[in-house]
Amino acid sequence: MPASAPVIELEHVRLRPLRAADAESLQIHLSHPAVTERTSFPEISPALVEGMIGRAQSRWAAGEPSRWAVALRQDDQLIGTCGFNEWSEVHRWAEMAFDLTPHWWGKGVMRQSVAAALGWIFEQELAERVQALVRIDNLRSQGLLERSGFVREGCLKSFRICRGQRHDFHLYAVLGPDWLAAREKFPAASG
Repeated sequence: MPASAPVIELEHVRLRPLRAADAESLQIHLSHPAVTERTSFPEISPALVEGMIGRAQSRWAAGEPSRWAVALRQDDQLIGTCGFNEWSEVHRWAEMAFDLTPHWWGKGVMRQSVAAALGWIFEQELAERVQALVRIDNLRSQGLLERSGFVREGCLKSFRICRGQRHDFHLYAVLGPDWLAAREKFPAASG
């Protein structure tokens, strides 16, 4: 494992390490209601954003997969994040999460980012299973996961409290050998 997040170049964006300098852009991005309204993010604050960046940096430095910044190739501006919230070395699974600025929705950016992150973790043999937890009313994320090879495994009733309200979450997962065997269906275009 590298001591920091590897940089993965895609068609319009790159996955790169989150940096302290991303804090303002990340806070603006996560403060957009459309980005977080169907997630379990708490109220977005400077302390929360700084903690997210610090946690990602610490986990990469410790040799653990974490989240990348999704940044535009032309100016390196952060437009989202993608990667892994949790990882179990013993059980060989990771939990995927992602978010993207609405202007870039529907343009294939996150689908490529998810495919690149999955390809990386499975090729590094750091996980045999990647799972994602998605609120049942977050249809966009469910569709992205399904187009990326994930299978819905079940519903976790009253699983998380999201800004004061309990919500059900779907559990999605993909297994490394299955995804790698069918990876041509899930391209992460480079360019």
